[in-house]
Amino acid sequence: MSAHSDKEKGKPRAAPRPPADPERRAAILTAAQNSFAQKGFHRTTMREVARQAGLAEGTLYNHFENKDALLLGLFQALGEQTRADLTLPTDAPPRQALKAVLAAPLRALAQDNFALFRVVVSEALVRPELGQRFAALLFEQAPPELGGTPPLPALPTLQALMTGLALHQALRHADPTPDPDALADAWSEQVLALLLPEPQEAS
Repeated sequence: MSAHSDKEKGKPRAAPRPPADPERRAAILTAAQNSFAQKGFHRTTMREVARQAGLAEGTLYNHFENKDALLLGLFQALGEQTRADLTLPTDAPPRQALKAVLAAPLRALAQDNFALFRVVVSEALVRPELGQRFAALLFEQAPPELGGTPPLPALPTLQALMTGLALHQALRHADPTPDPDALADAWSEQVLALLLPEPQEAS
């Protein structure tokens, strides 16, 4: 046996990371979202999130290494929810497809998720590394079927305008939820009218 293997033999082995548990992860994210909404990001502790999730603090760290990871996990889950809710017919006209892409995040931000949006934005504005990751998650929502449509170059501008409208609501602490579908339709229609006006028929 080599000297190297003798040396390694006496070292304690790190405990293997437990397999992912989707239900437990979802419970942790729900607890984190409630804590962030009630107390804010900085006043929330990992211990409190673990308590709300009904877990030992060490178990929480097996899933998320810190509060930053919790925050990104929450927004990633929101993005997954948005994509899951975004259903487009394969033959949808480009304008209809773009409207659906713009409206889906607004619907996802209804109710409790809007409080999460405030927390994420407040952190992203003062922490460049978190803001960059947040932006990457925010603007990856467009489905692949939009790849060949003519208006695609305008999509980042459209998304930025819709995000700005949502941010305006968040800063005013306004409730966007009385009828999120109607609000999403109205906002997306206004933005599309500005940047992608309907072609005028020749008289």
